[in-house]
Amino acid sequence: MTLNINGSDYELHFGIGFVRELDKKYFAQQAGIKFGIGIETKVPMLLTGDVLTLAEFIYLGTSTSKKRPSVQEIDKFVDTAEDIEGLFDEVIEELKKQNATKIKMKEFQERLEQEEMLLKKAEK
Repeated sequence: MTLNINGSDYELHFGIGFVRELDKKYFAQQAGIKFGIGIETKVPMLLTGDVLTLAEFIYLGTSTSKKRPSVQEIDKFVDTAEDIEGLFDEVIEELKKQNATKIKMKEFQERLEQEEMLLKKAEK
């Protein structure tokens, strides 16, 4: 996935390096052992439209690139996106394609759909 941010093209890759970076920031610790929970913590936020998570995913998606935009450039890019919903959709679709994230994405999507179905039943 490529995004043009501030006039430069940046390749985003949501592979193992991306997951590793997320897990450095988001982890649980039990009996002195750290367990990465980055995907489990942040994907639900992305799926529900959290713009900070969107910006963070874009930034971390460039973690393995030689050329990387700054956090400020990404914030401005997200702030001024003409189609913010489309940007969310594009990132989510890319996460569904990458080997490091596609299984978890499928699980979260199924859970979200089940929860929406339960809410609709409860509203009736």
